[in-house]
Amino acid sequence: MSPNQKKALALLVAFLISMIVGLGAAFMMKSMMDDASNYRCVALGGGVFLGVFFGSVKVIDLFDFSDTRPPSQPPAGNGP
Repeated sequence: MSPNQKKALALLVAFLISMIVGLGAAFMMKSMMDDASNYRCVALGGGVFLGVFFGSVKVIDLFDFSDTRPPSQPPAGNGP
């Protein structure tokens, strides 16, 4: 797997986890507060999503994604 694919996979997982946490926070606010408007729930869920996602991006950025594939050798040709 190339380093770019590894990083893209890590960002995809971080995005999905952030979406789940953000939606969970919005639903929890809606169920726990009787006077919570839909706008406030969406704002809270969006804020939690952004916080978790950008925090995850900063943590992912700390890791060095290197290439684990063996280097490819040029084909051996017949010399002159």
